[in-house]
Amino acid sequence: MLAEVPALPLETAGKYVAGAYVVLFAIVLIYVAIMSVRLSRMQRELGELLELTEQHAGDDTEEAATP
Repeated sequence: MLAEVPALPLETAGKYVAGAYVVLFAIVLIYVAIMSVRLSRMQRELGELLELTEQHAGDDTEEAATP
């Protein structure tokens, strides 16, 4: 089946190759942007959790120190 399909001339095929590279680059760029947003959200949530654990640890030490 593929042997019956004629190859495109280089003048015409170049446009499709360039278009394919542009689409691939756009997909990679979108992927990196999504991962960047997710990473920043995770860092923010991790910071909030760290603050909560520090507050909780501080409360426990104060309760243990008071007789």
